[in-house]
Amino acid sequence: MLNGVRVIDAGGWGVGPIACCLLGALGADVIRFEPPKLDGLYHAGTMQGGAGTAYITAHFNERNIVLDLKKEEDREIALKIVATADVIIENHPPGTMTKLKFDYENVSKANPNIIYCASSSYGATGPLANSPSNDPLMQLASGFASLNGPPGSQGEMFRYVASVDFTTSLNIVQAVLLALMTRQATGRGQKVEMSQLEATLALETTRISEYFATGKSPVPMGTANPNIVPSQSFRTYDNKYINVSIYREEYWSMLCKALALADLEKDPRFATNADRVKHREELIPILEEKFAVEPARWWIILLRRNGVPVGPINTVDEIYNDPHIRENKMIVKCNTMWGPALFSNFPLKFSDPPQPIKITGPVKPDKNRKEILAEISGKAGKSKGKR
Repeated sequence: MLNGVRVIDAGGWGVGPIACCLLGALGADVIRFEPPKLDGLYHAGTMQGGAGTAYITAHFNERNIVLDLKKEEDREIALKIVATADVIIENHPPGTMTKLKFDYENVSKANPNIIYCASSSYGATGPLANSPSNDPLMQLASGFASLNGPPGSQGEMFRYVASVDFTTSLNIVQAVLLALMTRQATGRGQKVEMSQLEATLALETTRISEYFATGKSPVPMGTANPNIVPSQSFRTYDNKYINVSIYREEYWSMLCKALALADLEKDPRFATNADRVKHREELIPILEEKFAVEPARWWIILLRRNGVPVGPINTVDEIYNDPHIRENKMIVKCNTMWGPALFSNFPLKFSDPPQPIKITGPVKPDKNRKEILAEISGKAGKSKGKR
């Protein structure tokens, strides 16, 4: 799909590299510019074979060359590689790449057709432009954390699933694909700017619209949905939780029948979703009492047989061994230079791709130096790059 497109990963930590990883899965030849001291993720978190597992995950589908952009000789090498590239992705604070003389203005001189995607935390302008941030801090700054947590709390972060980081990565992928399409039409490259804050605010569109309509900030409601009732987790007999979500009216009838609570279906207080939202505090205790009499697995089997949307709260080992996830190859095992690693497979499936989606394991820093230098010396063409 992106065969023949070369992408430069000049980013750090998770946001930029994950975007490059996804573009690599689509067939792009991705070259990682690794800093001499190696990326922060390399040294962080759970380690495998001497590297952070988050670093390993973020750098699938890439080749790697170590370059110190503070040094003139390495910057010249980098610019020669850029001359063969189509896209550069970086997610550093504003001004960082300017100091390195590797910003759009300098890079576009080496390659006027380059698409230069810059993604910072808060954007290039404004009072917070130069403030450092990461996924947890952005959840706080954007208001995202204030929407989550137990009722009556001041909010709670989604802890370390990198939700807003990866959302930003997906926005970068979209931006790059659109810019490539635009270049096809105009013949011109361009600079694309975005921020993690903007990407996170986009996640909150429905809750922001609620504030606009009511003038009141949404408050944490635990697992409960503010607009659908019932749609939340319930504790079962074996002290586990299941989540039931009646997001269509026909499911309410199915739930009442499955629970043998015909009176609830006839009760005018619960006739429609709007009624159930209004009488939430009367309905939920009835359901809580009912779900408490049988174990979680029993309820899941019963409700699924009756067509009711229900699911368990799976742990990571449970999702890895889940037969549905396995059959659809949603999580795959790949060999890496640090040993076997699990990878969440590319989420798109095409009926007739020009080339198959292929996930290749990450390589150790500077692994591809010789072949990349050979390519820019004219010994190998851009399209012949090996991952």
